[in-house]
Amino acid sequence: MKLSKGTAIAIVVAFSAVALWFGFGGTPEATSVNATSSRASTPEVTPHVAVAPGLIEPLNEEREVAAEANGILREVRVEENDEVTAGEVIAIVNNAEQAARLDSARAELALRRAELDKTVNGARPEQRREAQAALSEAHAGLDYARREYDRRAPLVKSGVSPKAVLDKAASDLDVAKARAAAAAEKLAAIEAGSRSEDIAAAQAHVDLAKANVALASALLDKTLIRSPISGIVLRRMRLGGESVSATPPTPIAIVGNINGLQVRAEVDETDAARVKVGQRVEILADAFPGKKFRGTVYRVASRMGAKQIQTGRPADKLDAKILQAFIHLDPNVRAPIGLRVDAYFLTPAPPLGERPLAKQRMSHERTEASVAGSR
Repeated sequence: MKLSKGTAIAIVVAFSAVALWFGFGGTPEATSVNATSSRASTPEVTPHVAVAPGLIEPLNEEREVAAEANGILREVRVEENDEVTAGEVIAIVNNAEQAARLDSARAELALRRAELDKTVNGARPEQRREAQAALSEAHAGLDYARREYDRRAPLVKSGVSPKAVLDKAASDLDVAKARAAAAAEKLAAIEAGSRSEDIAAAQAHVDLAKANVALASALLDKTLIRSPISGIVLRRMRLGGESVSATPPTPIAIVGNINGLQVRAEVDETDAARVKVGQRVEILADAFPGKKFRGTVYRVASRMGAKQIQTGRPADKLDAKILQAFIHLDPNVRAPIGLRVDAYFLTPAPPLGERPLAKQRMSHERTEASVAGSR
């Protein structure tokens, strides 16, 4: 029996429909349920102008705390999820040598300060009284030598005493004069105090000692690894006993403040002009099916850059240029740091003066009808 061309086509279509039916294994009701379930798990997104992948971060971004000194970690004082405050010591590098250098520098400073005080204050009162007594003794010796010379001179002139006796008296007088002059100079030096150049030299020694203390203190402080911000420890990367270095810096921990969250989104260069500061954004994440987060764009980068967030999707373009947009999530949002999300940049509502003409006419007609009714 020969079939017409139309009949053959109808049979092929019928068989194809049956094959598709049993191939997908479902009834119309089952297919409808699956579609409904899929829509329920993925919330409907508000009309948007751009979509970009992103990562959830602390609002003030993460801080990688690294070592500033070479050595062995003596201790790490924090665990992951511990709260820390700005300036708190979270780890210490072995610093016995640095502590000893600081003690030595402080001792040197104390010595130099004492020398400066001695130079500025001059001689002690006891030294001044001693110098005055020595001068008085020298004057007394000078008076005795002068009287002895005056007594010997006539005797020698009259021939009673030999000339050698007068020569000795003259020599004793000269020695007494020299002693009196030396004692007077010593007392004058004590009374005058220190010279300005001596004081300046002593002050310079003090300043140098202060600088050495500051240097030793800075070297010791580098062994104390502090948190730069208040927040929590998101990740601890080293333990006590491990070696660290300053070049390159060895990371010790990552700290962030999760009281506020943001999304760092990478907007494709083709959508860069559609993202503005103040624009509202809806955030979807595979880890939170059926849930939407919301936020506001508060900063948009001024420079295009290379893509850094890898979504793993087949359509992901690794060589694309992107523009980073920073989205401040609403205060009630709670999500893990580093979670990959999709950011939907919503269509901004047009200002009142820029509404479509048809909507403006409709609004105007409603206003006129309201006025007519009131009459």
